[in-house]
Amino acid sequence: MVSEGVDPVRAAREQERQCVLRVLAGDMAAFGVLVRQHHPLAYDVAYRVLGDPQDAEEVVQDAFVKIHQALDTFRGDASLRTWVLRIVMRLSLNRRRDRARGSWRRLGLHRREPTGEWGVPDVPAPAAETPEARYVSEETRLRVRRLVDQLPVPLREALVLNSFEELSYDEIASILGVPLGTVSSRIHSARRRLLTALQQEQLL
Repeated sequence: MVSEGVDPVRAAREQERQCVLRVLAGDMAAFGVLVRQHHPLAYDVAYRVLGDPQDAEEVVQDAFVKIHQALDTFRGDASLRTWVLRIVMRLSLNRRRDRARGSWRRLGLHRREPTGEWGVPDVPAPAAETPEARYVSEETRLRVRRLVDQLPVPLREALVLNSFEELSYDEIASILGVPLGTVSSRIHSARRRLLTALQQEQLL
């Protein structure tokens, strides 16, 4: 609970600074706290970029190794979460390029939550859980994700990050290294293009 008169943002930044100082002093328990705090969102970002649980977990593991090595470069200009996600995003995009896959072919088959990713609602599964019904549902989700994959990379990146309510436009701008207005424009363009594509595919 934050005391009256204390700026919660400043207090959070000070907690982050103290955690970083402890890690730099060799406190591995403090680094464990950092990892546990940021791992869930880091994994979700990597998963949405890569579409594969194993690839996402490997990228996140690599990211935290690099984070530990580079923690002395953290200056606190952005929140620690933003700094962590910037590294995760860069490594995820590198992994995606390296594996040279043209589609997110497994996203519809390895789902981690029932709600829609990408800001697009999932098509409800039919009440009758027959093999045919499950196939149709999975195929529809896969078609949606292929349409997302066809978006230009800058638009797709912004849409991926915006699918999390926890990430503000300011954070997205910091992660992608672009102005705030560019983030807004990319998200608007991505949604407009995706809506048109969904209508053309008769998915809406």
